[in-house]
Amino acid sequence: MRHDAFLSLRDEWRARRPELVDLAELNVYRSLAPAFAAIEPSTHPEAPYRCHLAERFLAHLGLDAQLKSRTQVSHGVRRSLSALFGWLASRNARVGVPDDVYPVYLQLAEEAGVDVVRFPARDGLPALEAIDALLLCEPLKPWGRTLAREETERVEHWVRAGPERRVLLIDSAYATPPTAWTQRLVHEDLAFVLASLSKGWLLPDHVGLCITPSRWRQDARAVFAPLPKDERKLRIGYAALTEHASRPAQVSELLAGRARTLDAFTTGRPELRVSPCVGYFSTSRCSFDELLEQGVLGVPASVFGGPARMSILSSLPAPGTR
Repeated sequence: MRHDAFLSLRDEWRARRPELVDLAELNVYRSLAPAFAAIEPSTHPEAPYRCHLAERFLAHLGLDAQLKSRTQVSHGVRRSLSALFGWLASRNARVGVPDDVYPVYLQLAEEAGVDVVRFPARDGLPALEAIDALLLCEPLKPWGRTLAREETERVEHWVRAGPERRVLLIDSAYATPPTAWTQRLVHEDLAFVLASLSKGWLLPDHVGLCITPSRWRQDARAVFAPLPKDERKLRIGYAALTEHASRPAQVSELLAGRARTLDAFTTGRPELRVSPCVGYFSTSRCSFDELLEQGVLGVPASVFGGPARMSILSSLPAPGTR
């Protein structure tokens, strides 16, 4: 089931059965943003310049300031991925893309004309020798897992065995700061690492960071140069990284509280067969229809590309509730 089809279905069920426990909210911005004051554009003279945003973002992530020469700034991970997919298409690269993490990945790859090799991330890695580039997301939304040590070792060996033709992309938008493994990949010059203000600051489509391997620094500069540069968004991003630097910790605290609430509910309902909440998602081994029979409105796992026999439960408050 596609995301837009599910949203219509969710509205129908909410109207038909208002007694349902609604655990199907997927939009983190719509759900949590009302709890925080709006971030106004900064008037600082550095604010509209992407080089200064890169400095501030790297510092916030605890990364070496010297990485600035390898860093490109866009208006978010989607924009960065779209540009990188276009570059990979120009190289005739076969790109491994997870089909059960974030459906927009496949949409962006298709729009760029990339030769995609789909794989289910919840089950592991694709056949690495059959691809030229690999996109990973950490953690693996919504399945709540990270790569096992054996998997990270395989990925590293694959990249090192063909450094001039193999490309590793890591979307760390859901892991701020990036994990220790990803930070090591950055410093060892092995991966493109993407981050953004979207989750920590609840600011989608404002500022995204792309740290590139040195060998492709000039390619990345050429790819990112034509991207849009909205001064108001950049000024808001600068304000987020300076005047509102504590926002990610506040968002994390709020999400942790919501996760505890969801875990308490599902622990008391063992028949729902739910895993612990990671981030703001839990997985249930019940289908969407089985959950409905038990009075719970969840999300069919197929919305994320998962199996029909599973469902996703969200800890995010539904619209109009707190």
